[in-house]
Amino acid sequence: MENILFFFANLPVYSYGAMLGLGLLVGSYLAQREGKRKGIGSEFIYRFIVQATLVFIVAGRFSCVFRLHGWRVFLYPWVLFSSAQLDEGTGLLGAAVYTIYFLFMHVMNPAAFLDAITPSISMMQSLAYLGSSVLGRETTSAWGVNLGEFSLHPLPLYSALLYYAIFSYLWMARRNVRFDGQLFLGYLALSALAQRILLSFREVYGESTIPWLYTLGFVIFGLIWLYMYMQSPLTEMRRRRREFRGWQSWLVYLASVVGAGLLMIKFFYWRFS
Repeated sequence: MENILFFFANLPVYSYGAMLGLGLLVGSYLAQREGKRKGIGSEFIYRFIVQATLVFIVAGRFSCVFRLHGWRVFLYPWVLFSSAQLDEGTGLLGAAVYTIYFLFMHVMNPAAFLDAITPSISMMQSLAYLGSSVLGRETTSAWGVNLGEFSLHPLPLYSALLYYAIFSYLWMARRNVRFDGQLFLGYLALSALAQRILLSFREVYGESTIPWLYTLGFVIFGLIWLYMYMQSPLTEMRRRRREFRGWQSWLVYLASVVGAGLLMIKFFYWRFS
C-alpha cells in the first residue's frame, strides 16, 4: 500500500519517494554545513552524498529486478527502468560498502568525516520512515491506523519519531564532542536500540534479524562509546561551552523536538485520512 501525496504533470508523486527526496535535500544541506565547519569542505561532502545515493539507487533497483527476472536481466537490461521500486536493504548495503571504500581512498580522518555526516543520516532516515506505508502488527490502540475491519500500529510514525529524537540529540551534541567518532558511535548504539524497540511492533516479530542482535549491538557500541568518552579529556573551550548553555537553551531544544514531533504526527495521520 503506497500513498499518493499529489499529482505533478499528471504523474503521481508517492509519499515515500517525496519524503526520501526531502530527506536527501535536508540531510545534504546539514552535512555540507557540518563539513564546512569541521574544515572537511562542503563540496567534498556533497560529492560523497551524490555518489553514495547513486550506489544506493543502482544496487537497490538491480536487486529488486533480479529477484523478479533472475539472470535474464542481463538479456533485457531495459527492465531496470520499467519502474522505480527499490530493495532498500540491498541499497543500504551497497551504500555502506561504497562508504567504506570512500573512507579508505579519499578521507584523511574517517572518524571526523563520519561525525560530520552522521546527524544527517538520522534525519534522512526519519523523513524516509515518515513517508513509508509499511504498517506494523494489528492493534486495538486508539492511535492505530484504521483500515476498516482492523487497525495496525503506525510503525512508520514510531520510526520517524525515534530517529528524529536521535538526530536532535546528535545535532545538539555535535559542538561538544570529546573524540572523533563520538557521534558515529552514539548513532550506532542508539540506532540499534531504536530497531530493537521497533521490532516489537512489526507484523512478524524477528522476521529478518534475530532480536538479541540489536540488544547486543546497543550494549557493545554503547560500552565503546562510554570508554572512549571517559578516556577523552574535556578541553577548556568545551567546558566553557557547556557552562554557557543554560536552561533556556534546553527549553528551546525540547520545544523544537516536541514541535517537530507534533508536525510529524499530523502529517502521518493526514496521509491515511
